[in-house]
Amino acid sequence: MIQKLLFAGMLSGLVVAIAAFGFARTVSEPIVERAIVLEEQSAAHDHDHDGDEAISRDTQRNLGLLTGLVSYSVALGGIMAIGLAGLHGRLGLGTKSTVWTLASLGYVSLVMVPQLKYPASPPGVGSAETIGSRTELYFLLLLFSVLSMAASFWIGYRLRRRLGGLLAVPAGALMFAVLALCLMAAFPVVSEVPGDFPRGLLLAFRMNSAVLQLIVWGGLAAVFGEASLWIVEPLSTRSKTSSGVPNA
Repeated sequence: MIQKLLFAGMLSGLVVAIAAFGFARTVSEPIVERAIVLEEQSAAHDHDHDGDEAISRDTQRNLGLLTGLVSYSVALGGIMAIGLAGLHGRLGLGTKSTVWTLASLGYVSLVMVPQLKYPASPPGVGSAETIGSRTELYFLLLLFSVLSMAASFWIGYRLRRRLGGLLAVPAGALMFAVLALCLMAAFPVVSEVPGDFPRGLLLAFRMNSAVLQLIVWGGLAAVFGEASLWIVEPLSTRSKTSSGVPNA
């Protein structure tokens, strides 16, 4: 079953990546272009612009963008498939509910928490000298966020046997919320937005980045949730039938 789930998860990621590319190419890229124009104008004013690009903008916004989204979405689809194979039947949830649970937990820990502290920024925002340290902080926060989610999920799962789902789920969620708030408070603030950078452009970029992530994660949950039914449910039905348990 795991091989079929992996194939379905990765194929679902490919489908979602194409939809996400359509949104990013038509909605997000014009905003990126405006930010690049401002960045080039600022660089020209400072006499610090050499005009050379390692990769052309045409490649970046087409093949590069599509390749990045496909790699990201297909990898997430595979991870979600492995998670479903390991957790199916252990949470007291159906197949689609398990997929949506995995997607929700992944989105909160991998996307929402890190970006609440260090939101996405368009070209022209942030110093090139600090990009290394900013990247390290972001991925460290992401790592600790995932570990906090794993610990909270495990504790909630253990409490479920004693307290039942109605109390275990809020307890696990509360634990993660406390850990996430502590993490965000512990990590240093990084704010390198130029004073003259248009606030409307910055807000539009960050909103579109958030919507793009929602398309990927929500799309994966919807597409893979449906696809996994064709793999998991028939097996469950055959298992019940072979053990003498009538179908519901």
